[in-house]
Amino acid sequence: MKKLFLLITALMAAGLLSAAPAVTNVMAAQTGNVVLISYRLAHPDNLPCEVSLRVSNDGGASYTIIPTSLSGDYGTIAATADGAQYQINWFFGLDGVGNGNNYRVKVLADDGAGEVAQPVFDPPGGSYDSAQTVSISCATNGATIRYTTDGSEPDSASLLYSNPIIVGSTLTLKAKGFKPGWIPSAIASATYTITSLPSQMIFVPGGTFNPTTYYTVTLSSFYIGKYEVTQDEYQAVMGTNPSYFGGNPNRPVEQVSWFNAIEYCNRRSMQEGFTPCYSYSSYGTNPDNWPTGWNTLYTNHTNVSCNWSANGYRLPTEMEWMFAAKGGNQSQGYTYSGSNDIDAVAWYYNNSGFRTHDVGEKAANELGTFDMSGNVWEWCWDIYGNYPTGNYTDPTGPASGSARVVRGGSWDGYAYHCTVSYRVDLVGHATSTVSSVGFRCLRVSP
Repeated sequence: MKKLFLLITALMAAGLLSAAPAVTNVMAAQTGNVVLISYRLAHPDNLPCEVSLRVSNDGGASYTIIPTSLSGDYGTIAATADGAQYQINWFFGLDGVGNGNNYRVKVLADDGAGEVAQPVFDPPGGSYDSAQTVSISCATNGATIRYTTDGSEPDSASLLYSNPIIVGSTLTLKAKGFKPGWIPSAIASATYTITSLPSQMIFVPGGTFNPTTYYTVTLSSFYIGKYEVTQDEYQAVMGTNPSYFGGNPNRPVEQVSWFNAIEYCNRRSMQEGFTPCYSYSSYGTNPDNWPTGWNTLYTNHTNVSCNWSANGYRLPTEMEWMFAAKGGNQSQGYTYSGSNDIDAVAWYYNNSGFRTHDVGEKAANELGTFDMSGNVWEWCWDIYGNYPTGNYTDPTGPASGSARVVRGGSWDGYAYHCTVSYRVDLVGHATSTVSSVGFRCLRVSP
């Protein structure tokens, strides 16, 4: 087995004072999965110093690893002018660092009179073909990190970094380190370009919410349609337009059954080269192979199964729909999807003129989705049933029942139908076709 090769470098922190801490006599030895790092620290003005480690995995070109699995003499050390010998024990395996010969380690000592270290992004900015989970670290012990996502310069009032940030669309992150009595760090910036975003879909980072007082739901990240499926989109996949308000390509398709929506999702997945999510009984995922009459009896709806890990299009579960309608982790707690003013976000009985409207004419919600209140009801995957109690992760609804859920209200519905909390099996069976019911699609996040 290779031994962990360490080239130890002492960093002399200059700060703003004329006298600076001195790190000398640095030695290291590996014993099993522990690296023992001894060093001598002195400060001419007898000032305490913050001692920390930084690690490079590229031969010293950059030091981006900040060890956390440490014991011994690190953190605040009461340095004296005469100096003393200290030791840090680094349990490198616990930090995910394996044996190798390309690691370099710096021992840093700072008397607090200097500048906070510039934050570091992991992974670094660049082009990626899927959503990225970005961590931000700072080498200065005790420093806090503030960051922005809108291109503005971070300050002490910006967002406080505490957990990794999920970047699901092209985004620039900027971060700055702060510590009382220290000069704030230089601003760190990283731009992430996500190159394979699903067309016309919004990334929804996973999270936890409470549909009711006794029901807690945790969801994985996903992509959801920015708009309801339009007549033009449906026609392109299915070859027909069943809409009562037909001939309007940018209005939502309606008079589609739950079965129609399932078939659309699979056919669109195949057209675009993705793995279809739905299978019918033992007949596979290609609707061309499904038996005659598969979609004519509402009782057949339980013959449809879903591959939840497939990357194709599918209907949202009821909880995915509700989480997105509420604005996900950005929710402001609005009554309707994006506002407490229903007329700002929804076409409903009082303002629709008794018809559907082009998608996206009203304001978006916190995530950037449109018409999750009003215009047309939207099919969900779930069989209708009472909410359970307890904690659930990625729930998919009851295993049995006669009706599928619709959510969101419609052009001929009342205001209370359009709230983000209202749920109903309004149209009932999976074969039902109504001029006020359509759907939107979802895809899993890689």
